[in-house]
Amino acid sequence: MDKEVEEPGQTLVGDFVTADELLFSAASGDLAGFGALRVQRSGLIGPLIELVRGRQRYRDAFAAVTLEAPFVATIEAALEHNVVSGTDQGARAGVFPLRRLSADGERSDIWRLWASRADQAALAAGFPARIAAEIVGALGELQDNVFRHSEASPTGIVAFAARQSAFEVVVSDCGIGVLASLRSHPDYQRLEDAGAALLVAVANGESRFGRESGCGFGLGQMFRALVNHDGDLRFRSDDHALEVRGHSPSLQGRVQLRQKAALSGLTVSVLCRPASMPGRTL
Repeated sequence: MDKEVEEPGQTLVGDFVTADELLFSAASGDLAGFGALRVQRSGLIGPLIELVRGRQRYRDAFAAVTLEAPFVATIEAALEHNVVSGTDQGARAGVFPLRRLSADGERSDIWRLWASRADQAALAAGFPARIAAEIVGALGELQDNVFRHSEASPTGIVAFAARQSAFEVVVSDCGIGVLASLRSHPDYQRLEDAGAALLVAVANGESRFGRESGCGFGLGQMFRALVNHDGDLRFRSDDHALEVRGHSPSLQGRVQLRQKAALSGLTVSVLCRPASMPGRTL
């Protein structure tokens, strides 16, 4: 019997740990030294979106990295060819490129159809109708956030993915990032780095329009939608990521703020589970 031929290179799971390590190695110039790498699915779409964004930024460094997870092709079709996915009846995942909306983000019929499919997917994942509607509503607020704050709305995408007892939403852009957005107003010009900016952005009533504007980044609504539910939230902008985890996630809960490799814009990844499900980390 012939010996089975193994594919060369190392196989990695496409989670946030892998995304962080590959992006750091790419930024530091070390990634090419690892040889051929294959990144497979982890069950999460947030890390895949960060990896696709990272490959766009560090294209030469990622030359020997193959992103094998099937959803990567869906992400790239949205970014490169303006393809909307997830509008079919019973869809469990989809991506909406914000270039399909007008310059001010006015919601179109195809957006409303896409959002309704996301709502149905959350229901199928086990969420009560009210909670599913709140999560999808918060997703819409985060989509509006791209138009208000990123200064690069055509780069934006929103995505959802559902599996049994879990629902994930992601909003990502390659805009100016949270730090530059906040620093455009005198209230925030003393912010030192993207980590400090993220802590401000996730608080209620903080936005690039100033503390007295009554506006915000739309992030607080996601916290409110997950009250009494189990959620993992990750906010990544420039060279920092803020992660909030646990039952009824809030800034008073388990919060980790860490420096990362530089990645333009803001990516918000939210994994949520029905209240009856035990917590799991990202």
